[in-house]
Amino acid sequence: MGEYTTFECRACGYKAERVRWGVSVNDPRQRCMPAYCVECGTIREVDLTGADLMVDEFDCPDCGSQLFFLEKAASYTCPKCKAHDMRLIQGDYW
Repeated sequence: MGEYTTFECRACGYKAERVRWGVSVNDPRQRCMPAYCVECGTIREVDLTGADLMVDEFDCPDCGSQLFFLEKAASYTCPKCKAHDMRLIQGDYW
C-alpha cells in the first residue's frame, strides 16, 4: 500500500514536502518513490506510473538535475546538513 511520507531532519529542522511512497490503494498500476535532488538539496516525489522499466533516470522538475532514489535506511541523509538523523513520518494511505 502507498503511504504519504514526510522526511524531517532532527539536526537542522529540514522538512521535505509530503511525498507518496509505494503502490496506490485505489489503483495498483500507480506507484511512487522518494528521491533526492543533489542540486536543489531536497527530497522529491517521483511518479513511476507508466514509466518504462528500462528507464531508470528521472529529472528534478525544478532544476532538471538527475534524481537519486532513497532505497535504504542508510540513504536517509539530510539533504541540507548531511546529518544521518532523518525522521520519517508516515501518514494516510493514497
